[in-house]
Formats: sequence, structure tokens, C-alpha cells
Amino acid sequence: MGEAFVFGPFRLLVGRRELLAHGVPVTLGQRAFEILLTLVSRHGQLVTKDELMAEVWPGVVVEENNIQVHISAVRKVLGAAGDGERYLLTVAGRGYRFVAPVERASGEEAKAAEAPDRSAAASAKFGVASNNLPQQLTSLIGREADLAEIKSRLSSHRLVTLTGSGGVGKTRLAIEAGRGLLERYPDGVWLAELAPLNDAQLVTSIIGEVLGVNLGATAGALDTLVLALRTRQLLLIIDNCEHVIAEAARVAEALMRVCPRLSILASSRERLAIAGESIIRVPSLPAPQPGEAVTAARAPDYAAVRLFVERATALACGFALTDANAATVASICRRLDGIPLAIELAVPRLRVLPVEQLADGLDARFQLLTGGSRTALPRQQTLHALIDWSYGLLSDAEKTLVAGLSVFLGGATLASIIAVAAGEDTPPAAIGDLLLSLVEKSLVQADLGGSECRYGLLESTRYYAAEKLADAARLRRRHAEHFAARLAQATAEWETMPTRQWVACYEPDIDNLRGALEWAFGPNGDVAVGVELVAHSHVLWAELGLILEHRRWVTTALEKSGKATPPDLAARLLSWQAGDVRELDDPADYEEAMRAADLYRKLGDNFHEGRVLLRAGTARLLPDSADQGEDLLHKAHALLRPFGTTKTLARCLSALASARLFDGDLASARSLHHQALEVYRDLGEASIDALIP
Repeated sequence: MGEAFVFGPFRLLVGRRELLAHGVPVTLGQRAFEILLTLVSRHGQLVTKDELMAEVWPGVVVEENNIQVHISAVRKVLGAAGDGERYLLTVAGRGYRFVAPVERASGEEAKAAEAPDRSAAASAKFGVASNNLPQQLTSLIGREADLAEIKSRLSSHRLVTLTGSGGVGKTRLAIEAGRGLLERYPDGVWLAELAPLNDAQLVTSIIGEVLGVNLGATAGALDTLVLALRTRQLLLIIDNCEHVIAEAARVAEALMRVCPRLSILASSRERLAIAGESIIRVPSLPAPQPGEAVTAARAPDYAAVRLFVERATALACGFALTDANAATVASICRRLDGIPLAIELAVPRLRVLPVEQLADGLDARFQLLTGGSRTALPRQQTLHALIDWSYGLLSDAEKTLVAGLSVFLGGATLASIIAVAAGEDTPPAAIGDLLLSLVEKSLVQADLGGSECRYGLLESTRYYAAEKLADAARLRRRHAEHFAARLAQATAEWETMPTRQWVACYEPDIDNLRGALEWAFGPNGDVAVGVELVAHSHVLWAELGLILEHRRWVTTALEKSGKATPPDLAARLLSWQAGDVRELDDPADYEEAMRAADLYRKLGDNFHEGRVLLRAGTARLLPDSADQGEDLLHKAHALLRPFGTTKTLARCLSALASARLFDGDLASARSLHHQALEVYRDLGEASIDALIP
């Protein structure tokens, strides 16, 4: 009778073009039969609508709804004559997958196949083929170290999970790792793709189909799968677990417990969280940092740039990396966070845009980065859909926090996030756990490299999250007000904290300061908050050497502040250090320092009066006004000394040493200089020790 397919109570007789249910012929139209045959013969695989049209209506142009009509007919037949099993899975926007277990048999064998023996469930694929890994059409770039780590980890762990942000290349990496491990696993390397699943209960079915294991009824499917694989030495790649994470973890744990020779390489945006799991976080590809000098020769040292150049060259659109465009390409790769999928989506735009315009268009990246591979999952065809997929899997509280995090630039500490983003839906006590959950799900990046952990969003995720921010005006105000207060604290701490420690603590806030200032002095901001930010950020700008930016914001604040500005804030606005905002020989620097001193005197703030008198005296240490300058420095010293050991006191002693030196009093100059160094050493400034004999 020829070839037949057996599934549930059905037997599909290929030669006779006949479908039997419980041994009885079922009426099914020719087109519907051909669709069913195509799906069953490729069971477990996605069959696209285009593929069905080409198979069933070769050479004929038909409307897409023809497929839907015949699929509906097939569903009715399978539902009416079946046993309650689910047979067809619709993959939204793409096509269909036949998900029920299928056996291939001769016509005579099919007659006896009413109830296959579960103990013999492991069938044809072992020994017939060693893998089902798809052939890749492009090269994998920049993942040599990751591949080596995966292979090494699988030597010592039977369950390894690749985690990371969407689009970072977890699937591709898993496939390439599996291909490189074929010789290690006699029973093969098998890829089970979970991304198209809408029903978590089908996880076991998909894995069974990939491995050629007839699972029978759903109730005992996992037991059957475990029984079939208990002696097999194979690597199972379970891809895209995040949306069915609980069921994927349950299945993986069952396999790990009973199948000692089986290994699993999973990919997910969060870990499976089961015993024995080893996590490898897949990072973005390295890209040049802001301010790096990038040339055509140096740019390919970064994997993100190599990926961009290789894909652009393959377009045959005339692109070539040159010294003239290397910095622009580097900027594109950096602003796309080094995410391979984002770069793959960006490069095809070079067919219609020069690379400079492509860079300019990244501010509208969700409109620009569309039109990925037609065969890719819908969520991988645009950058927006990719992030939307991850966002859709979050709880309401997690969604609220992700949106709130969009106001931070360059990340923030837990304390800052609580101060700005906590609210009715995200109470302060819950923020820490929510952040950990979002880090687990690869939506939030955790940076453990500084003095305290900082959390933030990748730039593309931040753009997306900003679209979801319901109360942007309130949160941006809270963000600016918080950093004004944080920088006031930073300025006070600077006086007695070792500089290296202080910079490590506060330098990461510079982007948040920039963002807060842009908002405050922008059309929807608050000038008063902007003035406060500038008034409390003098020390940060100075320590980071950002003189031009510092001057820009001081100038803006001075122009916009008026008589309504409170005296203490007006004084602090004028309280930069000597040479930071005005040149030392600029008369305005002295005049503004004296104006600030007068304000502090009226406020009774002796320390800050002494601080600005130090600046005024330094400005007057000129040949024609040296005596006046030294007199001001002595006044400053008298005001500062009661406050003990501070950096400003050390600076004042150094300035007095310079005044004595200018007057030819070398002995006094040396004495004052050594006093200044002793103060610095008492403050823990390690670099000072080398200067003290």
C-alpha cells in the first residue's frame, strides 16, 4: 500500500491519497488533503504560507484566504474524528506547524499501528541523522571566546543556559556551538525551537518531535520522553525559553534527573533556575567608546564594526570603510549597543542612505530599523517588535519600573532608582526585587564594576521604554531634583573624601546630570531646578576636567537666574573654583567671587565665604595686586581653619605658599607648601605621599 503517516487514530495513506480515522476513510477535499500531507510530512517544523501555496497550488496565483479555508476544513476533520489531541499550531503571521506525534510506516505496518509501545518510543532519528541544525548563510563574528566558553562549560556541566538581551545572538551562538560539538555526542545535537509556541504545554511535544520520539497521549508525554532518552548521549538545544520558562524548566529538570548522558544547552532571556544549571551571559559585541580616535585600520578591532562592515560589503552598494567614515560607523555600532540584530537591521538602509544619514536617523530608530529577514520570526523583523516581545512577558510592576528607568542616562544606583521611580505600583521596598527580576530577564543591565552596583537600560531599550512612560513630566522632575540633592551631598563629601574614591562614586552620574540639565533648561523644564543643578555640580565638572561643558551650563544658569533666586543658591551658583569658568586674569572672576563672598557673609556661612575668598585672592595674585591677593588669602585661611582638615584648606595653604614665593620668601613658601601636603595626606590622598620628603 506504500508510504503512510500514523498520528493518533489517523493514518494518512500517501499513495492512495486517503485519510483513515480509526480505520474508516474520512472525506477530505484534494487541496485540504495536500495541505495536511505537506504539514504532516514536515511535522514539528514551521511551514510558511508561501511554502504551502507553492506546494499545493504550484505555478498558480491564489488569495491567501484559500489556505485559511482549507486549514479550517482540516481542523474540523481532525477535531471531529480525533481523540482530543491538538494537531495544528498556527504561528501568527508566518504559517503552521503540525505538532502531534507522527510515525512513518508502510501501509501494512500502519494497519497494526493503533497503539505504539511507549517503551519503544525512541525512533528513527537516532542513527539516521546526527543533527537538525540549520545551515547558516552568514559568518558568525566576534564570538570566538563565547564559543570556547560554551564548549568548556559543557565539559563540566550538563545544563548550560545562555542568557542575554533580545537580539544579542543567543540562538546563533547556540547553533554554532552545537555544530562544533557534534563529535562529542554520538546520538547527535538537536535543536528544539520554542519561539513560535503560544501554549506552554507543547514544550514536551516539540522536543519529542525534534528527537523523533512518539509521545502518545499528553498526560504521560514527559515520562515517555524521559524513558526514550535515558540511555542516549546527545546535546539538546532548547531555544527561546523565556515565554514558556516554567514548563521549559520542568522538562529540562526531568531530563537531567533521569538521563545521565544527555546535556542541554538552553537559550533564554532569563535563567531556568533549576539545580545544576550553569549560566553564561551573552554580551553585546564590543564597539568603540565615545571619544576614542577611530580609523579604518583600528575600527575592525571591534567586533560590532566588523559585523557592520561585512554585512555592508555583502550588499554590494559601494560601501567601504575609510578614515572619513570610520568614526560614524563606530558611532552607529555604539548607539545600537553592539546588538547584532540591531546592526543587521541597520545595514540594509545603506542601499538608500549614506552612512552619515543612517547615523542621524538613529534618533528615530524604531521607524528606521525595520524590514529584517522575511524568514525571521516577526519579533525579529523590527527592533521595536524585538523589545516589545520581551516587554510583553513582564508583570505590570516590572513594566512600570522599566518605563521609569528610561529617565536615567548611564545607569543609576539602587538608592537613586528608589528616589525617582518608586510609586504606588512600585513601592520602595519592592524596587530591589523587581530590579533583580529584570536583570534575570535581560531587560536591565547590572554593572558591578564600580564602587556600588548600578542598573540601567541599553540605549535602544531606553528609547522603547520612554514610549511607555505614562507620567514623564513628573518623573523627569523627580529625576532632576534627586540629582540636584545628590550632587549637593557630593560637593559636601568632596571636602574630606579621598578624590579617587569620590570620583569612582560620582563620575558615573555625569550623564544623569547632563540629562537633568537638558530637561531643566528645556521648553518643558524648570529653570529653578536647573540653577540648583548647576550650583551643586561645580566640583564634579572640575574633577572630570569638563571645562567647556561647565562653562556652558554656568553661563546658561546665570542668564536665566534673576532676582527671585534665593541668596544661598545665587551664592553657590557663583562658587566655582579658580580658573574653572573664568580665566584667572578675567576681572569678572574676581568680581563674581567677591559678590558670592558678600552673599555668604550675610548668610553667616563662614566656610563657603572662605572658599570664594580663596578664589578671589588667587585671582589677585598678580604683580600689580599681589598684596591684595595675599590679604584675601589670609582672610580665607582664617575662615577655613576652624572647620578642620579639608581640601579647600589645603588649597588655601598652597595659594599662600605661592604668594610667599612671589614675594621671595622661600622658607615660608616651603613651610606652607608642606602644611598643604600634610593636610592632603591626612585626607587620604595617596598620590601626595610621593611629594613629601
